[in-house]
Formats: sequence, C-alpha cells, structure tokens
Amino acid sequence: MELRVFDTTLEPLGIVDEIASLLWTIKYFDVGTFNLLAPVTDNNSNLLSMGNIIVKHDGKKEVEDGSGGIWRRAAQIMYVHITKDERGQEQIEAQGFMLSKWLSKRVVTPQLVTTATCQQIISTLVANNCGANATTKRKFTQFTALTQADLGGSSVDYSNELYVDLGSEVKDVAVSGKLGYDILVNERDKLYGFYLYKGDDLTAGNTAGNPPCIFSRDFDNVNGQEYEDSIESYKNFTYVQGAADEAGAQPVVTVDGGNKAGLELNEVFIDASDISRSYESGGTSVPIPLNTYLAMLRTRGATELENYGERMNFVSTINTASNLRFKEDFNLGDRITCLERSWGLRIDARITEVQEVYQKGQEEIQATFGESLPTLVEKIKRVR
Repeated sequence: MELRVFDTTLEPLGIVDEIASLLWTIKYFDVGTFNLLAPVTDNNSNLLSMGNIIVKHDGKKEVEDGSGGIWRRAAQIMYVHITKDERGQEQIEAQGFMLSKWLSKRVVTPQLVTTATCQQIISTLVANNCGANATTKRKFTQFTALTQADLGGSSVDYSNELYVDLGSEVKDVAVSGKLGYDILVNERDKLYGFYLYKGDDLTAGNTAGNPPCIFSRDFDNVNGQEYEDSIESYKNFTYVQGAADEAGAQPVVTVDGGNKAGLELNEVFIDASDISRSYESGGTSVPIPLNTYLAMLRTRGATELENYGERMNFVSTINTASNLRFKEDFNLGDRITCLERSWGLRIDARITEVQEVYQKGQEEIQATFGESLPTLVEKIKRVR
C-alpha cells in the first residue's frame, strides 16, 4: 500500500514515506475520514501539508468509467499535528475528510422545487451549485459528474430550505433514496468526479442473480457475534405541521406508517415549518400550489418516521482472511446477509461504512452494516 500526494490541481507531489498507522474510513451515506501517523522526514514534512490531496493505492479494485478511466477515493488534509516524545522521536499526525466534504463549501441557491427521484434531485443539486449549471464563481474546478446508471426509485415532491448546506442536503436525500455518493479523483486526466451509486444486492436468495455474501460462524468467516433489539423510541404515525399561510394558518398532514390502532398505535409530531411555501425564481417569489406543498409535508413525514423505527444491532467480528474479500466479493453499499443459527437470527443489511486499518505492516478491515431504515438494522460492525 502506498499513499500518493497531490496538490489541489492534482499535480503529483510524491509518495509518503513509511507510515506508523493509517485509518482510512469510507462511508456510504456520509463523508469519510482518514487519520495518518508517520515519522517526521523531509519528504513527509513537505507532503503532509494543509490542503494537499491523498490517494491510497493498494491493488484493490477501483471505480472504472465507460472509457477506461480509473477513479479512486481521495481525502484532503485538514489537520496537521507534529509531536516529539520523551525519546526524541518525532511524528506527524495528519487528519482530514474524503472529498465529498467539499459539498459543504456551498449552500443551495436558488431554491429547488421539483418532482423527481432521489437520484435526479441529488444530481440537480450538485450540478446547480458546484457543477455544470453553477455560475463560474461557484463551479468546482476540474470537476465533472461520472455517468450514472438508472438507480431506480419513485418520484417525490421535493423542496429544500433556502440556503441550506449542500452537503447536508445531499446526505439527507441519499439516505432517503438509499444511495451512496463521493467525489473521486482521476489521476491520469487530473479530474474530480461526483460519484452517485447504489450497492448490489448480495443477500441470500436475492432475485438479482448475484452470488450471495453471507457472514456466519457456519462458514468460519466470523469470530464472534453480538445482538440487541429495542422498541424504546418506536413510532408508526406522525402529524406533520407546515409553515403558516398569509392568514396565519399552518396546515397539518398525517403519515400512517403501519396502519395500527389501539395500543399498537405510536404517534409523534414533526415540525416542518422550515419547508417554505414559496421559492425564488429570477428574483421573484413564486408560491407553491397547496396540493404540492401538502405532498412535500407527507414526504418529510415519511422520511422522519424512519428515524423512529425498531432499533436492532448486530455486531460481528469477521475473519477477512476467509472466503470473502473486500472489493472482490463485497463492497461499500452492498446488501449482505448475517446469519446466527443458534440464536435463530438472520438479518439482511447494507454495508454503510468500511475502515481500512494499516499498522506495523498489517491490514485489518472494520466494516459497519446498517440501513437507512432503522426498522431493519441500526448498526452491524465487522472487525478483523
């Protein structure tokens, strides 16, 4: 494994000398991070500087576009700390985020009001605020969007809060649509590319025809398991209140998430008054039709209700030297099956986070399994 360092124009600067440790964490629904410890050398001191771009090369499969271009995840150094211990040994600690953190350099303007799939909404938000449709001042340099397959999903009525953080908004829509995203680099062409994708279904009995990926002690690929289940915060019906109209009346809609009654009915109130009843277009305020606005409130309610599901945790310690290999048999965003026969448990879950740990010449993989719907799985973790 080697770490190649670039400036922000993707001009190569060099390769980091021997490292003490590296934690490289990529996430499906959120921004990944890295933490690097390396000895102080002239080379490392020059390379591990604020703002430089780090790309990890480890021989694992990467994203390839239709024209043969290779795209890799990358991170930007945003924190540097140099220490000297009691033995006189000096170390550089560098930390930072994967490049999707850059989406938070922008707020969303103008406001977007549309009926579209989550894939289309995210693509439009990115294009309008830092991509092809943005003004010259707001465009990211050397930036493009990777070609996307049709990721499916139904259309929803959508409107964002005015001047909301672009990174936060993309994350929320991605969670709703169960989509992953990042900003990758193409070192050869010196380009940054927005990457929007959906993991494969590798669960046991999947209908896509994919080879199943099953983690179970029966297959000697897990070393230990832990399970917990909770309905302490469970809700299945919500009242959603919107912004006031000119007369001061605030509309209220309901979302029924389970068609339950009596003791099985669990209600919650959602304040959605941040959803504006109008949007700006060409400097003019345009009112949103009432039916469209009520549909937006229902969409918000359905999204919020997912946060009140049954909480289930399934923690597995995985032997990564067994029959399943990261980026070969499974990848970030894929849905897999966890099985523990002695407990009578089988859970299908998405790989939402992978942390690659490099220390003393050894590599470990720590992965978190979960789902944007907490009613399925809140967290599953694999270590070693």
